[in-house]
Amino acid sequence: MEWVKVTMFTFGWFSSGRDQAALDLFNAVLDRIESGFIPGRLAYVFCDREPGGTRASDHFLAAVRRRGVPLVTHSSRELRGLIRQKAPELAAFRRAYDAEVIQRLQGFQVEVVVMAGYMLILSELLCRTFLCLNLHPALPGGPKGAWQEVMWQLMSARAREAGAMMHLATPRLDAGPPVAYFRFPLSDAAFAAGWEQWERKRNTQTLAQIQAQEGEAEPLFALLRAEELRREFPLILLTLKNLAAGAFHLSREGVSLAGRLIPEGIDLTEQVEELV
Repeated sequence: MEWVKVTMFTFGWFSSGRDQAALDLFNAVLDRIESGFIPGRLAYVFCDREPGGTRASDHFLAAVRRRGVPLVTHSSRELRGLIRQKAPELAAFRRAYDAEVIQRLQGFQVEVVVMAGYMLILSELLCRTFLCLNLHPALPGGPKGAWQEVMWQLMSARAREAGAMMHLATPRLDAGPPVAYFRFPLSDAAFAAGWEQWERKRNTQTLAQIQAQEGEAEPLFALLRAEELRREFPLILLTLKNLAAGAFHLSREGVSLAGRLIPEGIDLTEQVEELV
């Protein structure tokens, strides 16, 4: 009998390890890999913080080591300084930094890299070298920017639905091809009181005034973020599960299902709701 070697789908993991959410996501994915829910493996974790950077990143690095995943680090301290200064040499330094990251990861073979709380913009060099998956807290074609900006934009536009997507990362922020997403309505009873309060405030206050006075504690903002946030981990887990199981496939053009490119991404809402 001829034995056929079965290769396991292999992920890389990029994280800045800057907060508890980054650690929680790493543990959640690794738990699901070890349980068999995600039929793949993590080849490595790359972190742009080195020991002694911050308390949170040290905690993250220690947790990765405890769980036995190969760890690669390269400090981005100098790069982050140039970003703050908006230095003219920033683009060249970013490429050089990413070139060094690629060099340090040469010994690993991975099919997809997951950007999991990685706080640096990727250079074109890194995006050409790896297929990089990133989470964005809006539906395909929706608002761009940080999650706070997205929430305010949805509220200001009186959006009827919200969601989040996994997409291919590119040097242009939040502009890569959608891979998978979930959606949920903002018009049901759970949001009615929040919208009513919001409309009353918007009759007498500007958006800037509401942001300054209430910020993220604004009731509609807080509810919208909570409903989006509790579905994010399920979306990430299910995207990795489907990729590892071969349910859909990823290329530089985007995601394919049964050999057909799906430019708008794959709707995983039903699966996400089952896992929430």
